[in-house]
Amino acid sequence: MLPISMKPNASDAFGETAPWQSMLERHNELFVTMVNGSRIGIVQREVSGILPGKRLNGIEITSEFPMLTWVIENDVMSARIDQISNIPSTNVDLLLVADTAGLASMLANLNGDLLKTIKRLIRCGSMMIFVFKNKAQLQEAGYEDFLDSLGLAFLGACR
Repeated sequence: MLPISMKPNASDAFGETAPWQSMLERHNELFVTMVNGSRIGIVQREVSGILPGKRLNGIEITSEFPMLTWVIENDVMSARIDQISNIPSTNVDLLLVADTAGLASMLANLNGDLLKTIKRLIRCGSMMIFVFKNKAQLQEAGYEDFLDSLGLAFLGACR
């Protein structure tokens, strides 16, 4: 188990939420099919204690840390920063876990095509993705376009 004892400042990890919100609004077409309550979380790997190949429920958290949350509220994707202390019960559908360099790359590309950056980070191993819902639940919640934009096969080649 990995103890996490520092309490980072949310603005240090993710900056202000306004640029994230602006990015979400620019990519609104990817979220219009998602149902209210759909949630995507982003955490920094080094702060969260999540390591490649490790189970999420084996992580011991000793203090809260920030999670950037994208949530559909009133049919609009909104960005906010939450403090969490228990990853398996974060109430997100997808969890993106970026290493420090990956998060810095995301911040640097907020005004550009962040989704291409996320896709690249996943492919090069700087970002992991954890799925907390099964395929049918994700489909019902409207995640197909978003997952396709990241280059993740959602329904497979044969439909």
